[in-house]
Amino acid sequence: MKKWRYASGQLDLTLVSESFGTYLAFFYLEKLGLSAAFYALARTVYAFWDAINDPLFGHLSDRTKTRLGRRRPWLLVGVPLFLLFYLLVFWVPDWARSPQVLPYYFAVGIVLYETMATVVWTNYGALFPEMFRGLSERAGAAALKRGTELFGLILGIALTPLVYAQVGFLGMALLYGGLGGLLVLLFLKSIREDPKAQEAEPLPFIPAFRYTLGNQAFWIYSLAALFLLFAVGLFGAAMPFYAKYALGLGPEATSLLFASVLLSALPSVLLWARLAGALGPKGAWLLAIFLLALGALLLFLPRTLLEALPVGLLIGVGFGGVLVLGDVLLAEVIDRDAEVTGRRREGVYYSVYGFINRLSGPLQALSFALLTPLFGYVSGEVPGPRPEAAFRFLMAGPPFLATLLALALAFRFPYGAKGRMPGAGSS
Repeated sequence: MKKWRYASGQLDLTLVSESFGTYLAFFYLEKLGLSAAFYALARTVYAFWDAINDPLFGHLSDRTKTRLGRRRPWLLVGVPLFLLFYLLVFWVPDWARSPQVLPYYFAVGIVLYETMATVVWTNYGALFPEMFRGLSERAGAAALKRGTELFGLILGIALTPLVYAQVGFLGMALLYGGLGGLLVLLFLKSIREDPKAQEAEPLPFIPAFRYTLGNQAFWIYSLAALFLLFAVGLFGAAMPFYAKYALGLGPEATSLLFASVLLSALPSVLLWARLAGALGPKGAWLLAIFLLALGALLLFLPRTLLEALPVGLLIGVGFGGVLVLGDVLLAEVIDRDAEVTGRRREGVYYSVYGFINRLSGPLQALSFALLTPLFGYVSGEVPGPRPEAAFRFLMAGPPFLATLLALALAFRFPYGAKGRMPGAGSS
């Protein structure tokens, strides 16, 4: 039951986060006419604030001591605000839709939303290494967690074009925010933290981050994960454009493309949990990254929906492996740090990891910005002379390069070889 309770939180947060991350660009660029250049600028500027708030919230979470635990108080406060700001991003009143106001409304909205996303995801992720110990238990919990996440992706991404086509983006936000809020609160009521994790005196701010930022294995893993998240995120953000311009299809076909990825990823998580034992977490991770890279390269080719669907299936299998094995390998990095410092510091690690991951947002935005000088695409109102080539490039080129970089880094990761991963019982 502990695994199921924890995994239910992943479903709730995924439903909201992925609908935001996937359709934010489409809503503001195509529907409201925000320029791709300003979209890129706003996401990049936010990254500087993220550099401050991520480590701050992670450190404060590690230092929190209450009868409810270290993470639950932050989640109880952060989740309602997270859902409120999600709603406000998609609720754009008439006065905010003018070209003079819309860029500022967009910028403020994403700063508020992403700040609360930092609080929520950092504290949720920090529960994983504390609650689950050992390769077998972690692989099983990660498979279940990622399986529910993929179900959330099916709801939050693959079905969303059908949802907003019927009720609009505001209706979508109300529906997903309400459902996600209900399920997250149920998850929070059932989770109990280990009181022993609060016993050791937390490290001061500077030593805590000195140990974290000096951890070479953590940097190798985090940079590889950044490139993978960028690739997968760009698949999602570019998919509606790819379907429209490269394949000449509508929202229903977009849903089918997303479904081909997610429905193949969902059953694959069980396979990857087994491969973690058979190949070692690192060996299975390398295989998953290779499949993603191959899928990205093949996306240059399809001209019809039937040609694109098999590529989506391949990407989905690789995506499932990246999700499951990433949880296991990051938890191992944190365990080995606890052996050195004598303290479990999941909050700091997940906050720094979360900040590095959120750099994928500006990277995706900069990829969109490249479309103007390379292909003449400005917005849905000014698509330029070659929108098909623009979004075929966006869907395949940057993701393929990113997965190759991730593969090179993954080869250098020092832990997770078959038969050499310890039981992760440190505390």
